Amino acid sequence: MNLSLNTAEKMLLALLRMALHSRVEADVPWDNIPDAAWHQCYKLAARQGVMAMAWDGIQLIPGECPLPRPLKLTWAMAVEQYEEKYRHYCSVADELSALYSQHGIHMVQMKGVGLSAIYPIPAHREGGDIDIYAWSANREEMTDVEANRLADELMRQMGVDVDTEHSAKHSNFYYKGVPIEGHKTFLNVTKYRVATPMDELLHRLLKPEPTPLCEGAYTVQTPGKEFNALFLSFHAAQHYGNGIRLHHLMDWACLLMRYGWCLPAEVTDERLLRFINSLTTLSNQLLGTSVAVEADERMTEQLFAQMLHPRYDRAVPVKGKVRVLWHKTRRFFHEHRLLSTVFEDASIGRAIVDSVIFHIRKPETIFEV
Repeated sequence: MNLSLNTAEKMLLALLRMALHSRVEADVPWDNIPDAAWHQCYKLAARQGVMAMAWDGIQLIPGECPLPRPLKLTWAMAVEQYEEKYRHYCSVADELSALYSQHGIHMVQMKGVGLSAIYPIPAHREGGDIDIYAWSANREEMTDVEANRLADELMRQMGVDVDTEHSAKHSNFYYKGVPIEGHKTFLNVTKYRVATPMDELLHRLLKPEPTPLCEGAYTVQTPGKEFNALFLSFHAAQHYGNGIRLHHLMDWACLLMRYGWCLPAEVTDERLLRFINSLTTLSNQLLGTSVAVEADERMTEQLFAQMLHPRYDRAVPVKGKVRVLWHKTRRFFHEHRLLSTVFEDASIGRAIVDSVIFHIRKPETIFEV
């Protein structure tokens, strides 16, 4: 399969493979790359959520660092700032877990800092929020639903504004400056029919175990490998039509590197499996993993395009209210067509209703690209 890459993309992917496999790609002329290409590579890495991992690859380039000095300093400072952010996130996850435990609530941390433990350098797995799931430590005294509600109520008692209206899947709040999603379900069971049995399966696969972070300074509960395989792949599938990035592919590659193919055998939905196989194929081709799967070539190419060359890139500005509305309408139908190839029951009518409700609740977003 021939995937077209520009110079900055080739550089970034080479750096990510180097960081992931701890080896130099000697066939790249690192000492003969124009400064402009390095700047493009940095911007792409930041946009794709893999800036810190790319920096790890740069450290493996032999000889003197080939980056122009101002960019080298900018990149190094950005990584250092992210490391500080990561440590804060770890401390918040640890603190929340301890707080809930005092009230008979178990808490597991999904994706995010919990998943960072399978990265070569955990502090360089970038993320934007913390996803948690809370349930009862003693079901004879409190049901899981009651424990989950109590977790939100504890935040309110501390003066934290908890939003439970935005999504049926999770509540939203900020704790010590960190955005938290308190999951009620693991997947969006109100949107896709296949999500309901997969959500039930995730509950059976949860099997949390303590995971040390920041060299043992903090500890959180994280799910097992089969849970992660299903949760990460389903999460990526939901982003297929909207905002899938190399960041998602790197999560999948790190999981494959650590455990190999560990998707539960109960996952049999043909469309979802076709997407997961395409995700794995991209991981093999772009990030150097080696898990043999039979992939749909067309879906793999479309997934690649959405990841690196989206037809309706949200980073590209659109001016004028009429143009914005036209752009958003075309993007809406394009993204729905993609999602319908993964989820059989992706309803265009429901998607339109959800979009209208969202914009009524947040009218300031109507003319936002």
